[in-house]
Amino acid sequence: MDFIPARDTSVTSGLDQSQGQAKRLSNERQMIAKLDPAELQDRYLRLYDDNLVLKQHARKQEDKIKRLATKLTKVVEDKRKSEATPLGVKVAGRGTETENLLDEYRNKISELRDQNKLLKQRVVLSQQQLQAAQQMKKSQTLYDNVSSRIDTGQSKRIPSPLLHNIRVIGPRDSARNTGTTPRLNTGLLEDARVANKQLEESLEKAHQQLSTYEQQIESLRQQLQQRDGEYEQNLLRLRGQATGGDSRTNLQENIDMIRLQRDLRDKSDELRRLQTQSTNFESQNRSLQVTNAELLKEIDRLDRQIKDEQQRTVQLRTELRNGSRSNSVVYELQAQIEDFRRECELLKEANTKLVSSAFSGDRDREFREKERALKLQIAQLEAAMKADLGERGTLLDRLTLEKDSNKRTDDEHRAMHLKYLEMKEKYDDLAEKMKFFERESDINMKEIEEALIILRQRKQRQEPNFEFLQKVDDEKGKNLNRRLLELESQLAETANELEKTRNLLFMQYKINRDYKLEVDCVQRKLDENQSEFQSRILESGQLLDIRAERIQKLEKALKDVAYGTRQYRVQEQPAVDGNLTNDLIEDAVELERGQNLIEVHISRASFNERALEYFGKNTDPSTFCSLEFFEHELQMTPIVKGRTPEYDFTAQYIVNVDDFLLYYLQKEYTVIELHQTVGQSFQTIARCKLSLKQLIEGNQGRLHGTAKLIASHQDTIDIGTFGVVEYWVRLRVPMEQAFRLLKEKMKAQGYLVTTSRQSTKTADDIDQHREMDPNMNELTIAILSCSNVKASSPDHQPDLYCIYKFYDFADHDTITIPSSNNPNLDDRAQYPVPMDADLDRYLKQAQLTVFVFDDRDQKDDRYVARADIPLIPLSHDNQIRGTFDMHNDRGENNGTMDVTLKWTYSYTPPSSATRTPAQRLKSGSSVPREPLALLPDESISGHKTLAEKQKEMNIKLKSRDVLGPDSEPRTKPDLSRNSSGSRSPTFAQQPRNGHQRTSSNASSHSKQVSFDNRIDRAQPHPQNGDHLTPSETSRTVSPDNPPIPTTRYVDESDPDIVYQGSTPINSKKLDDTVTIGVHELVLNDKCSVFADDNCEKVFVSVEFLNYPAEDLETPYALPKGEPKQRHSFNFQTDCSVRDQAKKKLLTDFIGPQSDGE
Repeated sequence: MDFIPARDTSVTSGLDQSQGQAKRLSNERQMIAKLDPAELQDRYLRLYDDNLVLKQHARKQEDKIKRLATKLTKVVEDKRKSEATPLGVKVAGRGTETENLLDEYRNKISELRDQNKLLKQRVVLSQQQLQAAQQMKKSQTLYDNVSSRIDTGQSKRIPSPLLHNIRVIGPRDSARNTGTTPRLNTGLLEDARVANKQLEESLEKAHQQLSTYEQQIESLRQQLQQRDGEYEQNLLRLRGQATGGDSRTNLQENIDMIRLQRDLRDKSDELRRLQTQSTNFESQNRSLQVTNAELLKEIDRLDRQIKDEQQRTVQLRTELRNGSRSNSVVYELQAQIEDFRRECELLKEANTKLVSSAFSGDRDREFREKERALKLQIAQLEAAMKADLGERGTLLDRLTLEKDSNKRTDDEHRAMHLKYLEMKEKYDDLAEKMKFFERESDINMKEIEEALIILRQRKQRQEPNFEFLQKVDDEKGKNLNRRLLELESQLAETANELEKTRNLLFMQYKINRDYKLEVDCVQRKLDENQSEFQSRILESGQLLDIRAERIQKLEKALKDVAYGTRQYRVQEQPAVDGNLTNDLIEDAVELERGQNLIEVHISRASFNERALEYFGKNTDPSTFCSLEFFEHELQMTPIVKGRTPEYDFTAQYIVNVDDFLLYYLQKEYTVIELHQTVGQSFQTIARCKLSLKQLIEGNQGRLHGTAKLIASHQDTIDIGTFGVVEYWVRLRVPMEQAFRLLKEKMKAQGYLVTTSRQSTKTADDIDQHREMDPNMNELTIAILSCSNVKASSPDHQPDLYCIYKFYDFADHDTITIPSSNNPNLDDRAQYPVPMDADLDRYLKQAQLTVFVFDDRDQKDDRYVARADIPLIPLSHDNQIRGTFDMHNDRGENNGTMDVTLKWTYSYTPPSSATRTPAQRLKSGSSVPREPLALLPDESISGHKTLAEKQKEMNIKLKSRDVLGPDSEPRTKPDLSRNSSGSRSPTFAQQPRNGHQRTSSNASSHSKQVSFDNRIDRAQPHPQNGDHLTPSETSRTVSPDNPPIPTTRYVDESDPDIVYQGSTPINSKKLDDTVTIGVHELVLNDKCSVFADDNCEKVFVSVEFLNYPAEDLETPYALPKGEPKQRHSFNFQTDCSVRDQAKKKLLTDFIGPQSDGE
């Protein structure tokens, strides 16, 4: 038999069923307690009526089945009669069809009569109710319901029971709430009239139905009379045709008669011949019966011989088993001798090792001293490293302080420079005014002074009334001279301040140079310490390998000692009479760990009367049984003759207690088949199934029972139950102990497997670390679990799995946890990465996004939740461990995720990442930074041209048709499951020719054009924790196109100076491609697309250089959907610009760059 392995869920399913049933009963009781008694009574009456209707329907179906059975028997009898009658003889009587029609009509007539009776009963009942209502109307007074306060001697009126049964006609509340006003009396009269009208209408309907039924009965009777008349006419016509006719028909009948007589004569001759043959066959049959009796006697004699031989074979088997037992004892002794020899060898080896270790005590002391010295040296080095780190921290603090002071001096210098420029402007204005005066009036300063002197002399000579004019002129000249002197003093002060700041900057430069030298020395010491530490770690790893080998040897020894085969002896328990139940059972059975012994005993079989009739009343049948159990061979009982055979057969099965056996005992059945021997052959006449489920329920001892033998042969199917067979089943080792042994075995095997895996993995890791490049490191990403994750639809629990992408590796997906809101994923992945500048930039700028998907969700482009994990702690050699919040595609919180990210080895950033900006510029650039004077007009024109170019690069969508950045677009990856079962970021390719498409134009935030030579430093970093999503930035970061450092930037400290930067060395490869990406499109409600009913789908097209539009459009169109709905295209393409013409176009498109870019 083939058995399918399945998980044993019997215990859990039984508990779940019992708990569910108890919960259901409690819920039903609560619901019943909440219901009204009247409603319960109505429900009960409805169910009772439905039950009556179902019973009537069942009775009708049974009547139909009986009628069909009678018809079938009639048809069979007619067929037998037609076969039994000779040819040419007609069977008198009506045809079967006419009889069937007559039966149907009779049944219909009986049904109509029953319905007529029911209608008459209803009419009588309605008449009685009408009379009772009229009597009540006559006898009922206005104050019948008010009882008298004194004893009047009159008997109280008992309400009629008929009124309680008229709850279908109307409510009883009206009769119960009769008032004292005339309005209530009129209401009662109206209710009685309505009831009378309803009764009259029901009577009229009943009369109408009765008349229709009577008409149908009359029509059916007329049809029956017509059919009877037609049948009689047909019979008369047939008889007339048989008697009358012309001479030709008579002649033909005579000819037929002659032919029939000749045939009759031939048949009679053949009958005589057959009679002679039958007599011969009877004589032969008698002789065969005699020989058969002799053969039966011979068979009985051979059966007795077979029984004797079987007994002899049993004795020989017992002797053979005794011999095998002695052989097994010998084998055990030999095995023990071998074990003793091995133990002796192990003891000898241990003794030699102890002796060698005793004599090698000096070496141990030397090793201990070395170990102490190394530990001391390690502690000293660690202290030195800590001190160096402290000094480095203080130096960095001093460096920050100096930077702050330098910034303050720069600010002061800038303020002084502004003041100087203001004073210079004022001085220039005055000088220009003076020049203007000199140029217009042709008068210079000397002439003005001479004129003033002359005027003063004249004023002195003139009258004293005009002296005040001379004073005003003197004061003006003094003011001008004073202002000029102040400007000169301010100019001198600013010059002195500039000289001071120059000296301060020079001193700061010297201090920074000294700091740089000190940092280089500290870095060199740190590298030396790290290399020395790594070499010591390698030595320790080798020592650990030696220790692991020793542990493996000890584990092998423990495995041989603890988990070897252990014998479990089962003694046979004697029966009540002191004898064993079967001679075939041994005195003791030896079982190994995890094995058990199942015994199935077949006692006797008893047959019922129908089975004995089948065998024959005067014969004793020879029968035997076969037993089929699990994966073992078929067992046969001995052949027993008699009506109540006693087989007394026990079958023993040594089985391994595992999942397959438990499933068989719980779900499958053991089949016992009853066979009858007929001569040298046999036939299977009945079978039964034994359920062994009680063996695993903890029952001890034998389980006695009987099973019904069901007929299985073609000749015995009509018999049904053939009889019963008595049996008992026993499990020699209790199931609890068998379970415990099985669990111990499985636990030990699992422990050994995990230990071997861990040891091999540790050895592989050590080897891999020895062979690994020193610049390589390994990052372990562990997604432990998710909590409180809600599905998109609340009617089911989600089947969750996670997908993420790290650096330039392929997408990684976890296993799927079915039906869980708190999945325990425990997924771990290791990524070997080189510790270069690209990785350091990726860790500082990017973040790991983990998407959580629901496998039950029909929409593959929608994720359930996502978690964003910043990777910047990894760049500082710190592990990331914690719980991160997750959000769904609408931005709402949807559970948390536990994640761990850590380095296998210590992370050392690249040399460029640890240098100061001055060092990076000095070592990374071959062209020195030269300050280039940038005129204000040129800077303004340059900005204008760049803005114009960016306007030209926008895709041709009106800004009002696309939502702005305030709508906070989110990326929504369209991930579908591939053939291997993992999710990969693929997109559903929809047909482009089958639907009309509309070329939509996107704005700059929705259409993203990214270049490999990007300007990063010119863009300000987002403040207050705001970050740009991939749909809001114009850069596309990919493993093949990493972000490139800036090549041209403006120093914010001086707006009039631009520093020429260096071009990266690895940008030569990336200068030849331009990446264009379209991630997301959002249309507002004013877009013209929604006004066009012919437009069904939208796509995006890009115009760039001289590339054809077909190559730069999205590969598929999406339904236009609703306004403000996000359309995720996730389209990205690379455009090559290796051609000189395209490079020229691109240069004109972007704007003027410096040479070499």
